[in-house]
Amino acid sequence: VSFPIKSINNIAGFVNNHMNLYSNYNELAKENDELRNNISKTDFLELENSQLRKLIEEQIQSPFNLVSARVMLDKQSPYLNSFVINAGGNKNIKNGMAVLDGKNFIGRIADVNFFSSRVLLISDLNSKIPIITEPSANHAILSGHGGNKPTLEYLPENHNIQDGDKVYTSGKEGIFFPGIPIGEVEIEDDDIKVLLFSDLSQITFVNINLEDLYTDK
Repeated sequence: VSFPIKSINNIAGFVNNHMNLYSNYNELAKENDELRNNISKTDFLELENSQLRKLIEEQIQSPFNLVSARVMLDKQSPYLNSFVINAGGNKNIKNGMAVLDGKNFIGRIADVNFFSSRVLLISDLNSKIPIITEPSANHAILSGHGGNKPTLEYLPENHNIQDGDKVYTSGKEGIFFPGIPIGEVEIEDDDIKVLLFSDLSQITFVNINLEDLYTDK
């Protein structure tokens, strides 16, 4: 008489155990996902901290007065290239200041708001930067065309520029400090192009040179 009742109880117990296992599995899966997310967040924070430490070291080693900022928006088009950064008038940033990736020149401040600024990159169509080459010591204008390799224009007719010559800011007209590294010369089909030292598509943080040459005049 009691056999059917015991069978039913056994089945009920099996179902309950199965449901408990399923519930425990879901809880463990949820905890596993949370642990993975926490590990990913930790890895990202470590990466960001390493980048920030590098920025601090660059500021200590640099002869310039630098302030760092994060790239919030990357505006790229076939001809117009710029960044929007999370620093502006609140950090004493002004139009025309040089923007660096590490020690390399990548552009200048073009527009300033109180909490943000726009950086006109040297690859932008509207970018014209006075430069000097080394060791050939030729002055020229580095002109952006929207691509990865801006070109050198207004060179002297008897220039002796060669592949591998280094390109620096010249400091002409007091626009930027002289001697900031930009890239090196690459001659392609008689076009004198410049391979930039910095990959503009891979920049997360920048340094802005707060030194204002005009105040010294």
